[in-house]
Amino acid sequence: MQTVTFVNARGESIVFGAFKPFILSHIDGTGGVPADIRSTKSPYQDGSSYQDIQLAERPITITGAIMGRTRQEMYELRQKLNRVLNPKLGPGKLTYTNDARSYVILAVCEEGAAPGDRLSNNQLFTASFVCNDPYWRDENQTVKGLKFETGGLTFPLRTPTIFAYSAYRGTFQNTGDVAAPVEIRYQGPAVNPVVTNETTGEYIKVNYELTAADILLINTAFGNKRVEVLKSDGSRENVFHWIDLGSKFFQLQPGKNILTYGSDFDSDQQSATVTVYWYNRYYGG
Repeated sequence: MQTVTFVNARGESIVFGAFKPFILSHIDGTGGVPADIRSTKSPYQDGSSYQDIQLAERPITITGAIMGRTRQEMYELRQKLNRVLNPKLGPGKLTYTNDARSYVILAVCEEGAAPGDRLSNNQLFTASFVCNDPYWRDENQTVKGLKFETGGLTFPLRTPTIFAYSAYRGTFQNTGDVAAPVEIRYQGPAVNPVVTNETTGEYIKVNYELTAADILLINTAFGNKRVEVLKSDGSRENVFHWIDLGSKFFQLQPGKNILTYGSDFDSDQQSATVTVYWYNRYYGG
């Protein structure tokens, strides 16, 4: 069984499924999306050389029926449907659920619910959505902290020999199909805090001194990158201009990622707390 739930920016929601009053007949657009393949071609070259690929926006279309007990109720439900799907409200949360699991995506309904044929107290409709970010994501955000780890091997030689390591690190598993932006919360104290993705070799370092009451907020999402310090009084300070020049707004690659954190003073690391938030993202649902 498939269901679609749409929640608009006001928090109003509509559920399309197998039960009245909003019946879901069909949904298109849950799989792949059109791709723009960028390539170059040299003189006398057979074919071309692949350069890059960009995905288009994801179109989703649902068809269904409004089923009212009376003619009056049918028109009231139709008005409610158009109110919730009002495109002027901006993106809303669309949740698609099948027999296996649920996926979420931000979507805007292009023109409300387009009415179709009407039979007695039932009204057919079509609703078309545009999803600017084409990737589905998990319903719930994954949250994991970095912590102090030690380990190593001891060999029974003439004198005990230990090959050991110690680091403020964590293993982060991205179970999605593509790289996932992260939100990092680094609570001080820390002098020039840095978080490194050892899997990619990229890091984010902010040349700023955090007190024990400060929280450094970093978001690596495309179009929403930010670096702020949350103060104890609730105010926020934009510290984007304090980013180290070699920093990269890294994302979690599909599979295992090793992240570490640090400060100019080792003593700060034991008191600091670093937490990473992300949504696993999927090409198709």
